[in-house]
Amino acid sequence: MKVQLYADFTCPFSYMGKRRLDQAIEQSGEAVEFELKAFQLTPDASTEKSMPTVDLLAKKFGRTREETLETTKGLRAQAVEMGLQYNYDTMKAPNTKKAHQLTKWAATFGESQEATEGFFRAIFTEGKDLNLEQDLLSVVEAIGLDTDQAKQVLANGEYADAVDQDRMEAGHEGIRSVPVFVIDDKYMITGVQPIELFLQTFAKAK
Repeated sequence: MKVQLYADFTCPFSYMGKRRLDQAIEQSGEAVEFELKAFQLTPDASTEKSMPTVDLLAKKFGRTREETLETTKGLRAQAVEMGLQYNYDTMKAPNTKKAHQLTKWAATFGESQEATEGFFRAIFTEGKDLNLEQDLLSVVEAIGLDTDQAKQVLANGEYADAVDQDRMEAGHEGIRSVPVFVIDDKYMITGVQPIELFLQTFAKAK
């Protein structure tokens, strides 16, 4: 069974959705081929300086930093219920293209799920700046892949076209927001859904 996840690493609901998928896979015992499909929410974000996420949200909605942190309390509590930790006080909002490129590269070694989890955790929990090469490479190193090869991927712009192609494919499929899960090219699940829905869809896909 193949599951494709359209998501971006800066999307809190994408991380929650992936966790629900992980739990469903564990409960079902299914052998799943996982693929992350890149859906950059802000493809024009700076590739140089990453704004703190709270400052970015405060500017967008016309609130103070303190007011913005307060508005994240519900989301943070929801994350905790799923075993996730969202640290909005240290979170940064990078351009995620390089992280998506490295995830596609990691997939060639069978490490797509691990890379996806690593980059989500880097942003939401560890406060890393994925515009910085050393922070990108720290995720690569943590999943046991060669950082020198990863540097070459970034230097040569490998998989950049594939990242752009994913967004185009999403548009053709009518996908406008994430997360979206596509199971065996037949069934689609949108948003953060109960584990039971994944299990029911897995059963239909057999």
